[in-house]
Amino acid sequence: MDPTVDRLKFYLLILASLIVSPLFFILIRFKKRAVSGSGLKILIIPQLTRIGDLVCSTPVFAAIKKTYPQSRLAVLVSSKAAGILKNNPRIDDLLIYENQSLNRLIKKLRREKFDWSFSLSGTALSSLIAFLGIVPNRVKTVRQNRPASEILTDWLNNFKLLYRHHAYLPEHHLKLLRFIGIDDLKQEKEIFTGEQSEEKARDFFRQNGISENDFLVGMSVSAGNKAKEWPAENFKKVARHLIEKRGAKIIFIGSAADESRINEVSAGLKEGGFFKSFDSDLANLPSLIKRLKLFISVDTGPVHVAHALKIPLVDIVGPVDPNELVPRGENIIAVKSGVPPSIFSFKEAGDPRQQRLALDSIKTEQVEEAVESLIRSAKESANFKKTE
Repeated sequence: MDPTVDRLKFYLLILASLIVSPLFFILIRFKKRAVSGSGLKILIIPQLTRIGDLVCSTPVFAAIKKTYPQSRLAVLVSSKAAGILKNNPRIDDLLIYENQSLNRLIKKLRREKFDWSFSLSGTALSSLIAFLGIVPNRVKTVRQNRPASEILTDWLNNFKLLYRHHAYLPEHHLKLLRFIGIDDLKQEKEIFTGEQSEEKARDFFRQNGISENDFLVGMSVSAGNKAKEWPAENFKKVARHLIEKRGAKIIFIGSAADESRINEVSAGLKEGGFFKSFDSDLANLPSLIKRLKLFISVDTGPVHVAHALKIPLVDIVGPVDPNELVPRGENIIAVKSGVPPSIFSFKEAGDPRQQRLALDSIKTEQVEEAVESLIRSAKESANFKKTE
């Protein structure tokens, strides 16, 4: 489909929503439901497709269920990314959204009679979905310098919270819950596995002769965005260092689309020192990552999976704003450049040349030192039994 045609159709949908909005406001007024209490029905609309953003939304799910354990929680997500939330027990309903199913989705929301919706992404689409779904209490993130589509639809929400650029996004998400009486900023990311994905991981290990006692290091060398990808030769040097100096076994993790880049990184490495995992089912990713002793990656979705599973982590941040989504806590080293950030969560990206400069300025020695630092600081722990 032509993007221009899609954009035109979307603005026509906005226009139609504005025309019929008086009728919908009347319907919403007569269908007012619970404002707070244990029986709430809550719809969460996160960023629909990005794995990292979805994992960073999980503290919201935990906070809601901790305060209102009898509430019914639904989360809207694309089919592409749904697997990462598939086994989350906090979620009662995982609603799958695709462009062609918008009418069906809205009808379903009306039948479900939600009390509250929370748009973590703040998109115009999320505003339209909640409004046309006749959700009486609609909360959204608003941002500075937002596009025209959001300005035209912001007023469809009756509760709004401004996101200030460079703020820690998971904390901002939790602040949205203050509208339903939840003031808990201490919830952490969560990732869960299922028996089917656990068996898939065990099969992968058996087929490749890998023991869970090996010093297993995961690497995610692709980001789905060239602006966030560290040079392949640099990853190769770090992998060779770990294989030859630490006796590590490297597991390169990616999708089928990452195969050529993973092949480029792994070419010439010691045979038996590395393995490749190409699995399109995101539900299986946590079961593989939880078995690692260390994870090294550019700033992309699997970084947040490793963080949620408390796997020691080296995050090659590059041009990404380190304040917004980069993992925080123990056993995490974010390798940054001296170049100002140029990729943001809610702000237009900067000059591509600056993005490239930020990545190229990070040297392999910095990443190797980060790895060695994590090993030194935790070599007595169970996670690093095989480092010596």
